[in-house]
Amino acid sequence: MAEHRALYRKWRPQQFAQVVGQTYPIRTLVNALSSNEVGHAYLFAGPRGTGKTTVARLFAKAVNCRQRVKGEPCNRCDACDRIARGASLDVVEVDGASNRGIDQIRKLREEVSFVPADVKYKVYIIDEVHMLTNEAFNALLKTLEEPPKRVVFVFATTEPQKLPATVTSRCQAFEFTRIPAEAVAAHLAKVCKKEGIEADARALEAIAARCGGALRDALVTLEQLAAFAQDSAITGETLETVLGLPGEPLLERVWTALLARQPQPVLDTLEELAQRGRDLELFLEELIRLGRRRLVEAVAAKGPLAAPAAALRRLLGLKQELGRAWDKHIWLEVGLVEW
Repeated sequence: MAEHRALYRKWRPQQFAQVVGQTYPIRTLVNALSSNEVGHAYLFAGPRGTGKTTVARLFAKAVNCRQRVKGEPCNRCDACDRIARGASLDVVEVDGASNRGIDQIRKLREEVSFVPADVKYKVYIIDEVHMLTNEAFNALLKTLEEPPKRVVFVFATTEPQKLPATVTSRCQAFEFTRIPAEAVAAHLAKVCKKEGIEADARALEAIAARCGGALRDALVTLEQLAAFAQDSAITGETLETVLGLPGEPLLERVWTALLARQPQPVLDTLEELAQRGRDLELFLEELIRLGRRRLVEAVAAKGPLAAPAAALRRLLGLKQELGRAWDKHIWLEVGLVEW
């Protein structure tokens, strides 16, 4: 029986051109590779699930590719094959969260002094690098100040502000941004077509909106929904059943009631959600997303903005305070009725 591969692994880009979003980092890296201007240290910073580690692996492959074309790895030579399979001794991935001490960095410093065994460059990818201790950073700094030839460091982090300035100043820094929902939805549609998954466009848009710009999260969610739906199409009802998301009609009903200052439909809906055991915080998040869409539509149509802006501001305030509420149901009732 063939081994099952998760969608996010199966659809991991094997070339820079396949990376969704991140136009600036990709273009700059490809240009540098095309002109053979390889630095000794790179910093990839941005939210989780936006491609930092994937691009780091692509870079490790491209910089060692024997038949690179316009900055892209060929994916056919022995170096590309070995690195893609994780079989190269010269491409090392380190989890900064679990290898954060000075002993691990000292070991790394000893290793970098050796010439690459089977490729051109030794590449060290340190994920969540901000988790390293101060002592480890100090030890790493010595290597960055006098980098050995044929060694490249790629640091990835979700919290670049926690890195010492002495480290970041010695790296080429790239900001990875949240991927636009439209791009995520388009990629999900492509995946569905190739994988034979039937899904309506509104469902894919909802998945994209919910993943917050993290393509990996969107693919994981799509696979979960596909497993539930099996031979059926993924629809808004599927999202409501599997993920507990409130349906669009319900959200529209509440939003309309808020703008009309009618508390009873809001109270009835909150009671209905509570009785069904739905996550009220998730409901509020989806209502905020709907409110934002309606505000953007009002701006585009040059319609009245005061009411939707006020409603959205109130919802954002409630979301900020909801986590500390003793009873979320009552807190939402009071907050919305009071408004």
